[in-house]
Amino acid sequence: MRYLVLTRKYRPQNFDEVIGQPHVTRTLKSALRSKKLGHSYLFSGPRGVGKTSVARIFAKALNCEKGIMENPCNQCDSCRSVTNCNSLDVIEIDGASNRGIDEIRALREAVAYTPTHSRYKVYIIDEVHMLTKEAFNALLKTLEEPPSHVIFIFATTDPQKVPKTVLSRCQRFDFRILSEEEIFRKLKEVVSVEKVKASDEALHLIASRAEGAIRDAEGMLEQLICYSEGEITAEDVREVFGFIGDSLYLDLFNNIKKKEENEIIRRLEEIVQKGYDLKEFISGWLKFLRRIILFKMEIRKTSLPFEEEMKIAGEDVSMDFLTALLNLSVELEKDLRLMNHSPIYLELAMLRMAKLPLLEDLNTVMEKLSKSSSLENNPKVEKETFIAKDELEFSNVETLWNEIMKRINGIYGKNFLKTFLRDAKPISFEDNILRIKVPSTHKEHLKEDLSFLREAIKELTGKNVDIEILTYEQKIEPKLSNDPLVKKIKEIFNAEEHF
Repeated sequence: MRYLVLTRKYRPQNFDEVIGQPHVTRTLKSALRSKKLGHSYLFSGPRGVGKTSVARIFAKALNCEKGIMENPCNQCDSCRSVTNCNSLDVIEIDGASNRGIDEIRALREAVAYTPTHSRYKVYIIDEVHMLTKEAFNALLKTLEEPPSHVIFIFATTDPQKVPKTVLSRCQRFDFRILSEEEIFRKLKEVVSVEKVKASDEALHLIASRAEGAIRDAEGMLEQLICYSEGEITAEDVREVFGFIGDSLYLDLFNNIKKKEENEIIRRLEEIVQKGYDLKEFISGWLKFLRRIILFKMEIRKTSLPFEEEMKIAGEDVSMDFLTALLNLSVELEKDLRLMNHSPIYLELAMLRMAKLPLLEDLNTVMEKLSKSSSLENNPKVEKETFIAKDELEFSNVETLWNEIMKRINGIYGKNFLKTFLRDAKPISFEDNILRIKVPSTHKEHLKEDLSFLREAIKELTGKNVDIEILTYEQKIEPKLSNDPLVKKIKEIFNAEEHF
């Protein structure tokens, strides 16, 4: 018996065997059951997700000798002929190599003839978007008023290139990419039937590399069956397909966290010396970071031992750090396409990533710096406590002031008001007069924005309030430059101070 490759041997033969497309199979089964059949269908989606397989199953169900049913019997002559690709009434056409107007004219002439043995003549045109504009125009009339015995099924990976005039005449089904878990389960079934030993880690690596295409996954598995001796291991997968293991990514991630620049360079040199494709490396790195982020957000659960290590690695870093790392990595992927000296640029980009742990939340740093400078340089102002009247909800002027600042920062975040009020100090609030003390250099600026301040107070107290501004001199001491927070900012931004 002639050997069949796995992609053909395990091609689904009925709708129940199709994985990952329940929205498509359910609709088609319902149409078959109720006999509400269209005359043209468009199956769109990525490569290797089952478009052509579903088209064949649909064609078998239409022409099954036992009658139109939800699932073909796969036993009658009609079903077997479609399965063996020798049916005279189910015609598959490659749109990439039969894309001209002459081929479509020949098709228009052929549709006039009734089926040889079946109920319907089914035309499956793969990669239909490759047809020329003239070919589509020649097809339009036939699509609009096809013979009752003809059904068209178009498959495409690029539906945007199909003219809207064609799309409007078809029932469209969008196929989605398969999840890693769906592909993993299918591969697990295949190795079980084939009696091949394969570790779960190896199958997970194949599922990850397939990028949602079950056909690609089955093709890689077949290659590994020929390569391996005995059990297929994760190391076999890495060796055959040039995978960079998660252990190396994990080590690199930890080096970045700890700012170990020498180790980062050493690992990158190891990747280059082993001949790994750098674009493949950065693609795997992005997937690695994505998984850590999903673990951090508790969206993804660990299922393998090495994933537990990844989860632990991301626990002691912030989401801001992870998203910044991912952002730099995405930019790196874009730039690597254009760089002639990719290894040098890769090293530079990874060293930049090692600087990320230094970048604390700038707002937090500035807040600490502001408090430090305020304590050292501003004269002490006596805080006058005022007990609010019954109708007010605030027990003292400090509480009221804090609520005012929250409202202003939340609503008028782009206004200079909060900048000039940063050094302001509340003094008292009585007789509908709020007294504040500000540096003398800020007073003129505040006059322009007092309406915002009054509005915020009115929203909080329900009263129109007058504002009395007192001033004090703000001194800047050179010793601020010795503040550790100032030194931190200088280190991060490579800045120089000027007093």
